[in-house]
Amino acid sequence: MIDIFTTQVSFLIFEAVFCFLSALVYSVSKDSLRVRKAIVLALNISCGIMLICEYLFYVYLGSINPVDVVIMHVVNAAVYYLIVILLLLYAMLVAVRLFGRFDLKKDMPCRKRFIAVFVMVAAGLLLVTVSQFNGIYYYFDENNIYQRGPLFWLASGIPILGAFVVTSIILQFRDRISLSQQLVLISYLVLPLAGGIFQLVFYGNSLMNICVGLSVLLMFFENVIHKEQEVIKASKTEFRTGLANEHGYIEWLNAMKGKQEIMDYAVVFFDLRKFSDVNRKYGIENGNRVLAAFGNMMLGKIEKDEILGRQFGDQFVAIVRKANLDRLLQVLKEVEIPFHDIIRDRKEKVKISSRAGVYMIDRMDLEGEDILIYAGQALINAKSRKNEDVVWLTQEILDAMAERKKLESEISTGLKTGEFRAFYQPKVNIKNGRLCGAEALSRWYHDGGIRMPGSYIPIMESTDMIRKLDFCILKDVCEDISRWIKAGIDVPLISVNLSRRNLIDTDLAKHVDSVVSASGIPKDLIEIEITESSDEFSIGVLSSFVDSLHELGYKVSIDDFGSAGSSLALLREVPFDTLKIDKGFVDLVKSKDLSILTHIINLSAEIKVGIVAEGVEEEEQVRILDHLGVEVIQGYYYDKPLSKEDMITRLRSPKYDK
Repeated sequence: MIDIFTTQVSFLIFEAVFCFLSALVYSVSKDSLRVRKAIVLALNISCGIMLICEYLFYVYLGSINPVDVVIMHVVNAAVYYLIVILLLLYAMLVAVRLFGRFDLKKDMPCRKRFIAVFVMVAAGLLLVTVSQFNGIYYYFDENNIYQRGPLFWLASGIPILGAFVVTSIILQFRDRISLSQQLVLISYLVLPLAGGIFQLVFYGNSLMNICVGLSVLLMFFENVIHKEQEVIKASKTEFRTGLANEHGYIEWLNAMKGKQEIMDYAVVFFDLRKFSDVNRKYGIENGNRVLAAFGNMMLGKIEKDEILGRQFGDQFVAIVRKANLDRLLQVLKEVEIPFHDIIRDRKEKVKISSRAGVYMIDRMDLEGEDILIYAGQALINAKSRKNEDVVWLTQEILDAMAERKKLESEISTGLKTGEFRAFYQPKVNIKNGRLCGAEALSRWYHDGGIRMPGSYIPIMESTDMIRKLDFCILKDVCEDISRWIKAGIDVPLISVNLSRRNLIDTDLAKHVDSVVSASGIPKDLIEIEITESSDEFSIGVLSSFVDSLHELGYKVSIDDFGSAGSSLALLREVPFDTLKIDKGFVDLVKSKDLSILTHIINLSAEIKVGIVAEGVEEEEQVRILDHLGVEVIQGYYYDKPLSKEDMITRLRSPKYDK
């Protein structure tokens, strides 16, 4: 018959071996969160060592051999130390599971309670150390038999009290994990507590440590299962905010396809107003924290059978029941988001309002992608209307969508068949009235006529087609310059526009250079003009691109300087060669514009950056710009954009009569 002692040591060996095997298997597996992997490994290895030491304690118990006595003292101390260390690892695992991190920074959730656990761990380790000298926890008699000390109860009490503190955190944030995960994590309190009570009453057993080992193994198996679930979830989750990504909410919609219930829902596609101001004021990293805080706040505003996702940038998607729609839209009008400014180390608040497009789902047969397109089109309309923050999808908008889709197809075909060609708007030196450069603009030769940029650029800017257009025009310009040089024509500097959407290409400068080099023209005849005020890419990315262009021998200008999207940070961080002043200042309608323009011109002179004034149409504008020290202007006062043929004529007669 197997006695209790044999069963007990068998459990100790079995659990110890299993802990080591689990650690070995987990060590060669992949985990997206390195800190979690380290904690799980440390937890299993520490528990395995603790159980082995407990086993050795029983093997050498009562032996008075000098070596055995030393082993007894070492393994027993190790057990007590490791029980306290396991409490720390348990707290760390819970923190990472609930909050994705473990530290004691000011913005760490439940910081005071985690500090309390640290204090308990430190006190526990100290008491174990002291007990080695005065026996307050335990001591060995002359027969090398283990005896409890007066404060033995603290050896179990401190780890159990710490586990209570950690359990309070689990219960407070239980909505972040499933019920099964809650039960497994709380088992670290419940099982050892039961074993500890039994051990206090019945002397001479290790049920508490066996229960600790069992709980650690339960946490290991749960972690393995959870990790697999995380892989699946990660494919559907946007990493900065933790919200559903496009794949996630499209899958949700497709799962509802064909069900009557889907018609109870509305899709809200919304973006945050002027969020670029937050990035400029607080920095990109803080901006990401605000987005995460906003997403977390919005999650609290939707029901469990609804879904919230992030499209990209500051655009979000909410799929909510129609009965809850008004409540959601009310929140989107304006909400205050608190966050911790990690740069200035202080608490801040920002007010955020949104524009939204709404599609009240009225069909069961639509694919998820089409539903999103409908809501997205409503948002596009909302962004084009100054006095409306919310736009509902209508038949009129659907008709416009169909027309836009047709136009997109025609534009795509036009890019492939060479329908887009370069026109040139001259730049003139007002001191001598001579042509000194030109800006290449695009025109679309379509259906027997020439379409102006306003009819296709907005569509192309909302897709990757703008990048194709930019390189199409660059190639066209290089071919024109090559022909003009061969014809013996003196060619000035030609500026070619490049949308900042191109910055997604990490080898953009090399690709620009390959086009120019292939044409064989001198690089100093091409200037790259950066357009748009997009905040999709940081100033650092833009600066790196400009540096690369300079290294390759190109000049670079910034278009529309002084517009809403430009800032002095651009001048400080990015080494532009030329500023093109926004037409709004050139109009000189307000005295305030004139004052700002004067300062921009003086500043550019001080930092040795060239100035070009665009949109000049009247003689009075020319006179004022000349007085302010601007030498190069561009606009209808001297010339409209010219076709290739007209540009050749102008190049051969570069002097203007005005």
